[in-house]
Amino acid sequence: MKTGLIVCILAAVTAYSASHEAPYTSKPSSVGHAVNNLEKTLEFFHGVVGLEILHQDKRPVYDEAYGRLTATRGATYKMAVVAIPNQDWTLNLVEYMGISKKQIKQREKDPAAPALTLTVKNATAINNALRRANVSTIDGSPIPKGGAEGTTSTVWVYDPDGYMVELVQRSGPSDYFTVSEPNITDGPGMEYVIRGQLDLTMYNVTGALTFYRDILGQNISRGFEPLIGTGYEKVGGLGGLFNLSTDTYWAAVTGNCDPETRCEYYEYDDPSRVSIIYPTQDPGVGMTTYSVQNLDAIADKVKAAKIKVITEGDRPVWVDGKKSILVRDPAGYLVRLYQAC
Repeated sequence: MKTGLIVCILAAVTAYSASHEAPYTSKPSSVGHAVNNLEKTLEFFHGVVGLEILHQDKRPVYDEAYGRLTATRGATYKMAVVAIPNQDWTLNLVEYMGISKKQIKQREKDPAAPALTLTVKNATAINNALRRANVSTIDGSPIPKGGAEGTTSTVWVYDPDGYMVELVQRSGPSDYFTVSEPNITDGPGMEYVIRGQLDLTMYNVTGALTFYRDILGQNISRGFEPLIGTGYEKVGGLGGLFNLSTDTYWAAVTGNCDPETRCEYYEYDDPSRVSIIYPTQDPGVGMTTYSVQNLDAIADKVKAAKIKVITEGDRPVWVDGKKSILVRDPAGYLVRLYQAC
């Protein structure tokens, strides 16, 4: 134990020194959300969408440190880890028990509303699977047939917890924008899905730059060509996907949160938008986890930026051998930061 602590201290000192020579860096480790019923949500992601389950708790677990991290002290929980093809990060689903919960159903326009984009091999095949399972689209329309091979075809749906999932067939390599087209398209969990992407709605897209770029070091910038430039524009026909007026103004910050993971941040200036700021345990509430080089230095920057800390005591705790802290980004979305030693 002492040797491990010494190694951790040396690593932190090295990272701290490096942090003055280069921007802070981070890498997504997982994305996910709280669920009502773990088995039911897994039936969607594994049984319908075909993703591979890497781990599933069979019985509830109590972890005091995790409770302090997430402000869910006293609760027990069950977790499942699901692989996302061609990504280093996973989908983590957590069912909390013994604590009050409120069901959350999110809308694309709402600040702190996340979405998981899954690239699929064949839109017709996945859309048929969604239709057979009676999955609901976010705009209430029937599941479409799916576009022809070689075209862009997308459908936005809710999982059983009201969490948004986009399933998109890409038209070709350029349709992946800032990441590569995957070389591996057959294997476990790849019946339909071959890549993932992280999306998040901000209250103001400037918050994506000040937090995800300036603190976490993501390679992101204003705009999403050819859909939108660096300023604010009317959403136009795209608004129909999300029940938005064509006159709604929107803005985007896009790029990469690691070399093979595209991240997209949006702002929709709709007067009816409502920030999704709820406790960790509420079904549908999302959380993204990032591994970082120097947690203490980043935690200092987070506090200096007046970012809200959720973890009890406002300082990192050790969970499963990882020094971790849970914060809310400028939109109110939950972000776990950890440094493994």
